Amino acid sequence: MKTAEIINNACSHLGITKADLAKRLGLYPSSFYRKLANDSMTLEELQRCLDVMGASMEMEIIYPDGNTLSSQENHEQLMDRMSLLQKELEVEHKAAEYHKKLLRELRTELNSAVGYAELSRKQDTKATSYLDKLQLVHTNMERTIAHAFGEDFDDNVYDTATEDIEALVGKRVLLVDDNEMNREIMKEVLVSHGLLVDEADNGYRAIEALKDNSPGYYQFVLMDIEMPEMDGYEATMKIRKLPNRIRANVPIIALTANAVRENRERASVVGMDDFLVKPANSGRLISSLVKFL
Repeated sequence: MKTAEIINNACSHLGITKADLAKRLGLYPSSFYRKLANDSMTLEELQRCLDVMGASMEMEIIYPDGNTLSSQENHEQLMDRMSLLQKELEVEHKAAEYHKKLLRELRTELNSAVGYAELSRKQDTKATSYLDKLQLVHTNMERTIAHAFGEDFDDNVYDTATEDIEALVGKRVLLVDDNEMNREIMKEVLVSHGLLVDEADNGYRAIEALKDNSPGYYQFVLMDIEMPEMDGYEATMKIRKLPNRIRANVPIIALTANAVRENRERASVVGMDDFLVKPANSGRLISSLVKFL
C-alpha cells in the first residue's frame, strides 16, 4: 500500500481533510500534496502523520505454520530476542578479552624467561640444557598464541642458514630502548653473533645517532615503541623523512612488550619493516636481521 492510500484511508476514517492534517504537521498543503503524489514521504514523516492523527499502523504477519502475529507482538518478540542475543555477545566478548589478556601476559613472560635464560647462559653453562627446553616450550606456546590471535607464525624462524648468520658479522646495529636490562639482553645476543652495537635510550637520540654518523653506518635499527621524550612511532616517521635516502631507508625493526594487532598495524603504517616481541629470543632476533641483508 502506498503512502497516499494510507493517509487517505486514515483521513477518511477519522473525518479530517489532508489540508487540515498538513496544518497540524506544520506543512504547507501544497508541499504535503506533492509528497503524497510522488510517494516521497519517509517512514519518519509517515509515522509523524499517524501520530498526529492518533492512529497507528497495524498489520499481521502470517507464518508458514498458519499462526499470525500482529506487528506489535512481532516487534516485542524480536526485541526480546535481540536483547538476549546482545547479553550473550557481551558475555562472550568479555570472556574473549580476558583470555586475550592472559595470552598477552603469558607471551611477555615467555619472552622474558627466554631472554634472561640466554643472558644467564653466559655465566652458567648448566643453563644451556634448560634454555634449550625453554626455547622449545616457547616456540610451541608462540605458535598457539599466534593462532589464537589470528597471526602468522613462521615455524622455520630458527632454521636460518649458517652462511646467512655469518654474514651478520661486522654489521652495525643501533639498539634503541629506554630499558637498560632489555638493551643488555639483546646486546649480548647481537654481540655473540659478531654484530657491532650502539645504544640509544629514546627516539630523539636514535635520530641524532643516525645524523651524526655517515650514511650506511648502521645496517639495522632495533626500535622500541614505548619510550619517553620520543616514542618509536614518531622516531620512525622522522627517520623516513630524512633528506639522505640511505639514512632514511635503514631497516627498522619494532620492539614491544605489547604485541596487540593494533601496534603491529601501526608499526607497519609508520614505516617499520618488522615487528618483534621483547625481550626477543635470539632465534627470532637474528632471523629478523638476516631478512634485511
